[in-house]
Amino acid sequence: MRQLLTGTLRWFAPLLLALFTVLPAQAQDDDEDDIAYSLKLNEVVVLADGMTFEEYLLKQVLAHAKPLKAHVQTLRYSVTCQLEKDIDLSKFPHRRTITFAARLAGYGQILSALREHKHFGITMAEDILYHNGKITASNIRMVEKKQELTPKQEASFLKHDGMMSANVYDTFYKKVREKVKELQKKYKKKQETGMEYSGSYTAGNRTYYVVKLENMRVHIADGCWQIARISYSEGQNRMQYEFKEIKPNLFLASQGTAKFYLDKEKWPKGYISMKMNYTYH
Repeated sequence: MRQLLTGTLRWFAPLLLALFTVLPAQAQDDDEDDIAYSLKLNEVVVLADGMTFEEYLLKQVLAHAKPLKAHVQTLRYSVTCQLEKDIDLSKFPHRRTITFAARLAGYGQILSALREHKHFGITMAEDILYHNGKITASNIRMVEKKQELTPKQEASFLKHDGMMSANVYDTFYKKVREKVKELQKKYKKKQETGMEYSGSYTAGNRTYYVVKLENMRVHIADGCWQIARISYSEGQNRMQYEFKEIKPNLFLASQGTAKFYLDKEKWPKGYISMKMNYTYH
């Protein structure tokens, strides 16, 4: 999960370099109470060879999982990302080491902006063309700033825009596959897997099944076996992505949220948050 979170908060790489030394690199289950559905737990399914229902569901997801390029040749959409932090970084441990690493990686201007403003917030956007498996970003722009930035600082944020143009569809299916393999190894060793079926709900004309994989929850659309929602949690840290049926039997990212807290001794207390929105044309 470390690679996923690193890619998700690409602009905050200098800060995350520090956070990853003191925080678990996992995230998400954002307020399960705000989901507008009621879970049903009365399904009774008998499967061959002792297979559990959650194993059956995950098997269907992975068996039907294909790269995004196998589902669609061309896709146009816009991405908006809102980033905020509330951490005083004017003083923090290992400042020289972290500053040097940030400058070496090309994030010096970003780190300087984060240090100058305890309360920090920006909203960025760009247009995406997905064609034959390749992503091209254009019209990268700053939509809103809650504080003033120098021209160099703003240019640095706009330059490091890799997270907005990331292929989150393929990324999340890969993460589910990796987590299932990890839990299968535990099962073979007769260890607790933390894998269980949580129930189902209906929305529109679809039935969705919820499977828990340790600190990950996956919502699966019946029939097409696409991921409709995925979330992670680790302590206070959380991440969640929603997927909507943009085309028949194809669920693409519609929004994502994440919030990470820093609460280690001798470190400034605070959080970083992110909100992503995807609009398809």
